[in-house]
Parts: sequence; C-alpha cells; structure tokens
Amino acid sequence: MLTRACFCFCLLFAVTLGFKSFQHKIPNGDSVPHPCKPNYLWHGVGHENELGGGSRNPFGRDFDAAGKTWTVELCRKDSDGDGRTNGEELGDPNCIWRENAIPDKNAFSHPGVCEPYDSDLCRSKNTWVQCQKEEFKCDAIDSPDVKNVTIRYPVTSVPSQETTYFCMTFELPQDGDYQMIATKPVIDNEYVMHHILLYGCGESVTKADTVPSSCGMGLSDCQTVIGAWAVGANGECSHKDVGFRIGQNGFKYVMMQFHWNNYERRSDYNDSSGMTLYYTPNRRPNDAGIMIIGQTFLEIPPRKEHVETTSVCTADDTRMILQGPVYVTRAFNHMHYLGREQYIDLYRNGAKVATLTNEPDYSYDRPRFIEYAESIQIFPGDEIRTRCVFKSTTKSVTTFQGDATSDEMCFGFLTVHPLSNARSLQCSSWKNASMVSLFQSSDDCDWRVFGNASHPDMAPLYQGVYMHCRPLGQCLEECKEAVKRFRSHPCMTGTRGEYIMWNAGNVRTFEALSFYSKVRSCDLEILREQLLTQTTNGDDTNVGARVLPKLSALLVAAFLALFL
Repeated sequence: MLTRACFCFCLLFAVTLGFKSFQHKIPNGDSVPHPCKPNYLWHGVGHENELGGGSRNPFGRDFDAAGKTWTVELCRKDSDGDGRTNGEELGDPNCIWRENAIPDKNAFSHPGVCEPYDSDLCRSKNTWVQCQKEEFKCDAIDSPDVKNVTIRYPVTSVPSQETTYFCMTFELPQDGDYQMIATKPVIDNEYVMHHILLYGCGESVTKADTVPSSCGMGLSDCQTVIGAWAVGANGECSHKDVGFRIGQNGFKYVMMQFHWNNYERRSDYNDSSGMTLYYTPNRRPNDAGIMIIGQTFLEIPPRKEHVETTSVCTADDTRMILQGPVYVTRAFNHMHYLGREQYIDLYRNGAKVATLTNEPDYSYDRPRFIEYAESIQIFPGDEIRTRCVFKSTTKSVTTFQGDATSDEMCFGFLTVHPLSNARSLQCSSWKNASMVSLFQSSDDCDWRVFGNASHPDMAPLYQGVYMHCRPLGQCLEECKEAVKRFRSHPCMTGTRGEYIMWNAGNVRTFEALSFYSKVRSCDLEILREQLLTQTTNGDDTNVGARVLPKLSALLVAAFLALFL
C-alpha cells in the first residue's frame, strides 16, 4: 500500500512538473485566463483538466503535433475554432515570440477553448469544459443552533481604475453573546472582485454606514481581521474548538473591505458582493484571532527565474506581542501572480520545531487553507520565519509590494487562540527590520506624540516645514533648517526614519503627500552640505564613492522633476 501511495504521488508530481515546464514553451503560458471563471487561470493550457495532466484539448493536440514547440505555424493556427489565432489568444499576434522572451501582450483568452464559452458557435465544442465551482462544505453550519446573517454592499459603481479599495461598516446582531464559526462569500461581480477582508471594529465605532466609500488597506478603528475571502476560495469554516466573538461581548460592528481589480478599467461595472456570516450562541472553548506575518518591502527585478525574500517575526517580537502561548489551527499563504513558492516555519531556541505552511507549487487562484489535526503551539520567544519565492520572467519592469494584482505581496495568515494571550496580531517585517520594534514607543520616540501635529512638542516642527517649504520649488534656507529640525527627531532617525520616508510615497492622502514632499525638497542641498563638511574636516577618503552615487541620483530626480 505504501509503495502504491508513493508511486501515485510521484506520478502526480511528475505530471505537475511536466505541464509547468511546458508553460515556458508558449507565450504567457503561466497566465492563460480561465474561459468561464473570471479572475482564474487555466494552468494546464494544453489539457482538458485545468490543473494539467490527462487528455489534451485541441490546442494541446496541436502543440504536441508541433513537437511541443512554439512555431509560426502553431501560432497562426486557430486550434479551438473561435476565429482567433493561437498567437492572438496568447499575446503573440505577430508570431515573433521566442522561448524566455517577454511576449508583446498579455494572454487574451484560452487557445484550446472556444470563446465566448457559451456562445452558439462554441457551445457544442466545449462540452468537455468544466465550469462548476466547488461547493462550500462546513458541517457545523447545519446545526439547528446556528444562525446566519448576510451583509452586502448596495449596488455600487466600480471605479474605472485597475485597483480600488472600498470599505463599509455593518452592525452585527447584538441580542446575545455569539461566536462566528464560518463565512461564505456572496460574489456578485466575479470580473472585478479580488478579495474581501472582514475587520472587527473597536468600541469607538457605534453606527453602520449606509454606503461604501473609498479607503486604504484598513481603518484605524477596525484593525482585527476576523474573516477573509480570495479568488479560488469558497468559504471559511473555523476549527471545532474556536470561533470569533461577536455580539454583546464581542465585535458589535465590522468593516467589510473590498479590493476590486478592474483590469480593463471599464466604467460600466457595478458590484453588490458580500458575505454570509454563520454564528452560534453555543460558544466553543476559545475565541480566535488572525495573526498576520510577512514582508512589507518587495522589489522584484524583472526577467528573473528565482527571486527570494524572507521575513522574521523574531523571538523578541513574540515576547512582545504574546503574553502566553497561542495555538495555530489554520494557516493561509498569500502572494500574487508572480508567487511560486511560500513556506512558514516555527523555530524555538534556534531549532525548527514545526512547519506551518509548505507550498512549493503556490498558485494565487488556488488558495490552500491548511488545517492541522493537532494545533501547533507558539510560545513567547518563538520565531516565525516566512519565505516567498517569485518568478518575474514575464515582467519588463521591477515589481513592488502593493495593493494591485499587478503588484506583489508576501504574507501569511495564522488563525490562533486564545485571543486573550495576544496583545497584538501583527508581526511583519520591513526589509530586515521588525515592524513590532519599529513602532514600539520608547523614551526618545513616542509615536502617539510624533504623529500628532498639534501636540505642543511637535507643532513647531510640523509648522516649520509647512510654512517654509515648497514641494516643487527652490530649497529656501529657512526650509532647509526646518527640515533638519524635523528629521533630527528621534522617530525620524535610523531605520524608523527610513521607513517613514519610504511609506510616505505610498500614502494616498494629498495632505500627507504634500507634507513629505516638502520634507524631501531640500535633500540635494542637505547632501551637498554634508559632502562639503566631510571634505572640510579632512575626511575625504572615499567620500566620492560613498556620496556621489546618491548625489547623482538626486540630480537625475531633480532634472526629471523640472523637465517632465
């Protein structure tokens, strides 16, 4: 029996590797859209099984006849008979693509499936295509004590831009003390829906919204993730021992955040998606929360087969955020379309004690929720390491961490309990720095004070920059001095200051962008001053090698600002 199981596994693994290797032999082979599941990809392009293996579809048969090579003849052929050549469908309309090159365009449609899928022309040709999605299964929701409530956006116009975040708060049932034990998505517009996050709100939120509105990746008063959906998932069913506390003694309001990915930037899309929440008064032994770990800084160079990034929730971090052990019941990896592998491991005293996730074949549109037969314990002082692997051979420019599907992410989501043992559920990194330690207030840097522009200690620093600096104007002497004073604040020095200035470029409000562009307006003058000071003091050894590259970069930036 063991031999047979090993043989079957090896065979499956070989088939998986086989179709993945063939993906590289056709243009956009790893990003062919599914013909009847919006936002999904068809991974086994030449097979009737969308995951690869088994019988070949019309394109697969033609590809095999061409010697498993992308030829001009194969490119010009219309394998599926829908009126478009294989090259047009795969993003090589001029039939000039060569292996390892970047295609002229993105894949438009599937070369082996006649499209539109259910048109009169194609219906009889597509009898083999499976478009049914797996049904949500959660035995617990069938219990007679379980109630449900569906929360949905009203019909809302989707902005004609690629990436949009909208948020709306909802009131939850408050006639009892409940635990939410499952969620099921209600997807209205599959063509734009990228993911949904459900955040529990603090006591300061006392009323629901009547309409959704544009927002960032979260609201300050609604920070605790208690539910999620992403493309490919059909719902969440909590572990039998845990639930998310709602109602009289839990979250009374939730904020539901949508990420719309309007790739075509159409202006005629509407959406009224939402979630059905299942809850029970028969509470389970533990209240749960979702811990977020991962890397918030990504710069993935183009045309690379293998780009790896890591993140560590350090031993000091877990001592800081945990006041007792927590148990992990479920884990979920999250990257975007460049993601190929992701691993999360648990270390104790320098030794690996558990593997939380292990996905050497990660796929964005086939998310895996990893459940454990026995919960995995995390102690204060443990270390959680996350490793993400990306492939950027189809990219011609650098890919950064960001919200859009065309950006990338490297995060892990761990469902943990008991919630009472977690002071915080955030433990990510920025470069090699811990976000927990970066934002830990200290004697010299109190974030609550620093972020309050009206605080008596901070008002003179903020006002100096506001009054004396011009975002795109000449660096005035009084501005330079005001910037020096502001940037000498302990919260603006070292890695913390570097992070703040980096993050300022990602802020979506005009006020914040305007202020930090003023802070940067004298960078060139301040750097020149530092160079002159070092030279005057006789410290001219390798000064040019250290400073001139920065100076050159700033000169280029200044030139572009003037003439573009």
